[in-house]
Amino acid sequence: MDKQRRQEWLVALLGWSGVILFLTVIDKLYDLWVPERDKLNNHPLWALQEWGLWYLLTPLLFRMLSQSVATRALVKQRYALICSVTAVNALIYQSIFDLFVFNDSIAYSLLYFAPLYPVVIFINVFIWQRYLAVPTVQPVPALADSRAERMLTIEQSDGAMQLCFDDIIQINSASNYVEVCTAERSWLKRTTLKDIESQLPQQMFIRTHRAHLVNVQHIARVRLKSSGSGYVELKSGRVVALSKAHKQAVRARLQSAA
Repeated sequence: MDKQRRQEWLVALLGWSGVILFLTVIDKLYDLWVPERDKLNNHPLWALQEWGLWYLLTPLLFRMLSQSVATRALVKQRYALICSVTAVNALIYQSIFDLFVFNDSIAYSLLYFAPLYPVVIFINVFIWQRYLAVPTVQPVPALADSRAERMLTIEQSDGAMQLCFDDIIQINSASNYVEVCTAERSWLKRTTLKDIESQLPQQMFIRTHRAHLVNVQHIARVRLKSSGSGYVELKSGRVVALSKAHKQAVRARLQSAA
């Protein structure tokens, strides 16, 4: 079992153990607080009986999502299919379990769990995206021979000029403009960071923050803070903010380029 699979199983095990323990404690505290006639008197393992199935379904959901990323097939339709298959299987298995163990009708189980499972799956997908998803690294294609395909156009009052992608160190968001920085100076271009990102070669530039794009060739090292965010040190000595949302992608890109 590789590191990614171990992490998926570990997150599922610890997460659901915490949920089941929390529900069990809350149940017991409730019974201690209310009068005898209002006590729930649930079996000590009731939370495990209702949610133990997800010890298996959650790592399987994580695995399907991770495999889809590995094959670059995780589009909206694939997301919906994976989540739907997980929800349907969960309802089927839980209904069968309740029918044979507790003699509950299938209709009752479906009515009880159907509204809950989409929420559970949404939380699982969020946790996978936040902590387990490994960003795909685009293969580096051969650079085009034509310098025109390796240039960014900067409009100026006396005409337009061309900047070579190799010379651009970083690009920063500046309201309705972006600041394009080289070792010598910087230029303002009227566009958004998102629009200019689509014009740049993906293998050369990476977003480190919602307001910053950095040329990977100019990154010296990454420094992380205890809060989870950090900053990127450039070879020029400049420092660029690194947000939690982009930390994993930046580290993966640097590891692949090493």
